Amino acid sequence: MNRPGGYTRRGRALAAAAALLALGGCAVAPPFPPALTQQAHTVPAPDAVARNARVPTAPVAWGGTIVSVVNQAHDTLITVLAFPLDSEMRPRLRATTIGRFIVRAKGFVEPLIYAPGRELSVIGRVTGIEGGTIGQLPYNYPVVAPQSMHLWPLQPLQTSPRFQFGIGIGVGTRF
Repeated sequence: MNRPGGYTRRGRALAAAAALLALGGCAVAPPFPPALTQQAHTVPAPDAVARNARVPTAPVAWGGTIVSVVNQAHDTLITVLAFPLDSEMRPRLRATTIGRFIVRAKGFVEPLIYAPGRELSVIGRVTGIEGGTIGQLPYNYPVVAPQSMHLWPLQPLQTSPRFQFGIGIGVGTRF
């Protein structure tokens, strides 16, 4: 039966379903399975593990920006500058760093994809602490054997528009 506005009950239901699908398409899927995130802990932080030289028994969820990637014969060492994680397990790069850690991934990892500056989140077990340096300073790196890793997509560069609309008088320069 047609309504005065021309919409049928079925047409409205289809429109509502299409709207829900469109909104659902914008949702971001979590990068790790829920069972894995429930057992992982974000504390202690990498700097606390390095300082205390005590390896946590539970899996850890750590992340940050990649500092370097070194491929070896059977595995790859990914050094990460750690940051706290947000609710989606993404590193919060505007926060204060919480140390460094090494991810020992099995096999080859492409260093041009896992490039310095990229964001990486890891869930895994700390297998030990490895001595190294930052410049000439000694540093103890917690080493994580990853159960799962997530390389975050690059963020689009935020730029201001080259033109603006407005009413009024203004003085200034813009390059």
